[in-house]
Amino acid sequence: RKRKRADHIYKQVTPRTSYSLLSIEIGSLGEWDKILSMVDVNFGREIMEVDSSSEGSFDSGRHLESTATQMVVGTINSGPLMEIIPSVDSPQLDVAPGVDSPQLVETTSITEPDSQPVTVDLTPFFVTDQVFDSREAIIEWCQEVGKKNNTVLVISHSKRTLKGKGSRITLGCERSGWYTDHKKKSLQPKPPEPRKRKSRTRKCGCPFQLKCDWVEGNKWTLRVVCGRHNHELSDTLTGHAYAGRLKEEEKQLVLHLTATGVPPQQVLIALKEKSKENYSTLKTIYNVKSKHRKSQVEGKSAMQQVMELLAQYHYVEKHRSTEETNEVRDIFWAHPESMLLAKCFPSVLMVDSTCKSNRFKKPLIHIVGISSIGKLFTVAFAFMEADTEQHYIWALTQLKWMYMPNTLPSLFVTDRESALVNAIDIVFPRSSRLLCTWHINQQVQANCEKAFEDNEEWEQFHTDWNHVWQAETMDEYGDAYADFATKWAPRYPSCIVYLRDTWLIQKEKFALAWTNKIKHFGNTTTKADKEHENLRKYLVSAVDSYSTCWKAMHNMIKDEIAQIKFSFELSLTTLNQEHLSPALEELRNHVSHKALELVLYEIHHSENLGNEESSCRCFLHSTHGLPCAHELVKYVPQGKAIPLSNIDSHWKQLSIVPTQELYNGFDVLPEFQLLRQKWIEAVEPRRSLLLRKIKDIATFKTRN
Repeated sequence: RKRKRADHIYKQVTPRTSYSLLSIEIGSLGEWDKILSMVDVNFGREIMEVDSSSEGSFDSGRHLESTATQMVVGTINSGPLMEIIPSVDSPQLDVAPGVDSPQLVETTSITEPDSQPVTVDLTPFFVTDQVFDSREAIIEWCQEVGKKNNTVLVISHSKRTLKGKGSRITLGCERSGWYTDHKKKSLQPKPPEPRKRKSRTRKCGCPFQLKCDWVEGNKWTLRVVCGRHNHELSDTLTGHAYAGRLKEEEKQLVLHLTATGVPPQQVLIALKEKSKENYSTLKTIYNVKSKHRKSQVEGKSAMQQVMELLAQYHYVEKHRSTEETNEVRDIFWAHPESMLLAKCFPSVLMVDSTCKSNRFKKPLIHIVGISSIGKLFTVAFAFMEADTEQHYIWALTQLKWMYMPNTLPSLFVTDRESALVNAIDIVFPRSSRLLCTWHINQQVQANCEKAFEDNEEWEQFHTDWNHVWQAETMDEYGDAYADFATKWAPRYPSCIVYLRDTWLIQKEKFALAWTNKIKHFGNTTTKADKEHENLRKYLVSAVDSYSTCWKAMHNMIKDEIAQIKFSFELSLTTLNQEHLSPALEELRNHVSHKALELVLYEIHHSENLGNEESSCRCFLHSTHGLPCAHELVKYVPQGKAIPLSNIDSHWKQLSIVPTQELYNGFDVLPEFQLLRQKWIEAVEPRRSLLLRKIKDIATFKTRN
């Protein structure tokens, strides 16, 4: 019975203590009582093996085993030859009378039969007679010495008094103690947790301990209680949470860099370049960002956060709420300088909608314009409750409010979403509409590629399809489609039917044979989607909150405006070598570099044209508002300068400040619009005839 009790006690005690049990020679069965009493009262003490020359035996040897160590009971002497040696803070236990002094043997924990124990003694590094001026000073000194030896020290216990007397601090290794589950035990069923944070523990019962005591004069002294570690020291402190904590100035740097759009990886690099003793990891950066974000949004709804940010940065904002709960349903906003750019370049707008930009899965509208330097810019954003026609009408109505009645957008480039298309026709009935060819190609690939088993055959099919819609004249389009249908209809009739009934039925919206007659400034293909892709890069993740999305949009808009202003300045003050041509004398520093590049390209084309004006298709004139090849023939060969009046006003705008014109109603007269349209479509010599008639009307004098 006593043996079973001893075995039970050792199994309970050994996993929680740092001592080891070795062979103990016992002379008689009565010595079991002493063993049990010593085990009961001497927690935290080490049982040491003693040598003896006595001989004897016990009738039946028994092995007492535990999960971490073993005690082997072997040959037993006739007399008690056992002593318990106390550890650092334990008092010496009295030895039984009549027992010779034992010979002590150093022992270590046994994890495996052949493994050697791990013991690292750092006592010499912490022994000091220095008196510290403050509590913070002694803690800092201990932690710095620990870092130099790849050890992380934390405050295990602390006691403070008002007068200071009796104050003390206990510092220990970060691996001291044992893991304790602090969750309350309950038989009640717990609700399912949406997300459970993974946790780990470093604790292994390390005995290392320092004592810091307050002394007279408000000073502090240090003494080493136990300088040993029962584990190997780390090669580096990187990855240790306590050592990787950021100082206050480092936290401010993280928040500042994050606010300017710097990725977390670059933030971490900046921290390590600033301090070589920085042991932070990428997880540390994410934790600082998360804590700051929670402090900012505490007690505020997502929309309240967005509206506060809009007011802080002086955005123009419109929203509507539900009457019952006053909850914001839809919100529309535009940057002040984006509004100026929109008024400077109102002709073409590209509209795209996505539901994957935030974790609430609400539609986000992104409206994009095109500047005179060829760079795209964000006009406005809108979060909507749903992507229905009524919601699109509300958002586009707020967009219309930004423009003067005589400068409304004349062209929209969108995808094939019916609700958006119908809303544009209702809010902007006089504007034209084109389909984005990038979206078309994406849909064609998604619906037709799966019908092909051979990848090379699919590539050929896709190339032939591109030849159809990229035909520049109606005759070329008819021939290309006839060849395409004849070649592929027998083998893939379903693909031909899909293209005909889905896309070619509205060929006027995307085929070049028709869009080459519309002034779109080259924006019918993937440029708009590149801008939307740029937005996705700023958003980083498709599950961000409203406020995170807004901050990403704000940073993107600031970058766009800065780049456009820089390009404006280049066009006004600098020249490239090829811009020194005599034909560009009147255009230099008065139109954008993008316009000069297009004109130069057309000049090279006119050199091959000769005097055959009929071969010029005037695409540059009709789509970009720039002189085409047959017009340039009249100036370039004779060394004449191209008149600035031949350039569309879109390319002359080199500032974000729009030209102020008083609205008098004349620009919106139907007759004026008709005359303007005829002027745009006219070519020489008809344009000269129109100009003479306009001069006659302008100089006509009436009698009083």
